[in-house]
Amino acid sequence: MDAVDKLASWVEGDADFKQPLHALVCFSETETGKRLGVLAAHFTLSRIDKSSITFLQLLRPLGPDQQEEEPGTMANDVYQNRLFTSIIEKREKSRVTIRAFVKRSDDWLSEILNLSKEQECNMVLLGIGSHRLHPGLCQKYFRLKNDPTRSEHHILSQFQPSEAHILSNISSFMNRNPVASGLFLNQDLDSLNKIFVPILCPADIQVLPYVLFRYAEKEPIEVMVWDAIGILASDPKIQKLYQQIGKKIEGKMMQWDGDRKIDRAFIKCQDLVIVGAGGWTKLLTAGLPWIDALPSVLIIKDNIL
Repeated sequence: MDAVDKLASWVEGDADFKQPLHALVCFSETETGKRLGVLAAHFTLSRIDKSSITFLQLLRPLGPDQQEEEPGTMANDVYQNRLFTSIIEKREKSRVTIRAFVKRSDDWLSEILNLSKEQECNMVLLGIGSHRLHPGLCQKYFRLKNDPTRSEHHILSQFQPSEAHILSNISSFMNRNPVASGLFLNQDLDSLNKIFVPILCPADIQVLPYVLFRYAEKEPIEVMVWDAIGILASDPKIQKLYQQIGKKIEGKMMQWDGDRKIDRAFIKCQDLVIVGAGGWTKLLTAGLPWIDALPSVLIIKDNIL
């Protein structure tokens, strides 16, 4: 079974692809954790029962003159927030296990990988506020990496130490995490009614099934797919996959007209962008005039393709 067939089987709910989702939700700031927790709840309810969500709040080590906060307080505030609990409770028969950890460490990447292995997670979501990691910062990083003569050390030296630290760890996280990865750039996400899905390389088709997470809620939703490389029209298997997903969300998935230019007004009206890791790199290096207007972004790297 090739990769596209696997995706189609997942969408159709074949037995081998009905495994519970065990998500690890990682964050440092409470507001980002709350919003990412809501996304994780939607993902979990699109699967079968006996799934789990593990929250990991990563804090800096305390200085010599700092006092320890009450353990777990901030993490509890995340997974007990009203929106998160209301999503979980909408399916009376769902059995979702919730766990929460608060850890202080300078090596947060090791903390994430170790806890993911310990809890046997099959998806890891990492959330960062846009004031710490924004598209412009990522754009500069990827443009520098386009020059093969530049070493990673040289590239990171072009950033402030705090920026270089985040960029280096994010790159390692996406490359070293052995299960499905999601990097969430939070731009004050408060609704999930309009979702934009750009496809800029073949591997980006792996994000298409992820739009089904919103199907668990019978609320208005519009998914706009921008097929920048024409793969939906040229590959019959991928076209069938697209049609399967569109049918499941009741025809609310549309394709952007390739003869029209995407403008800032359209981008500003979107709630969330879901994009593959490869497509994210291409999006940032394409010189598009609306990159700085992007809403919250979820960058997916799965192991299917």
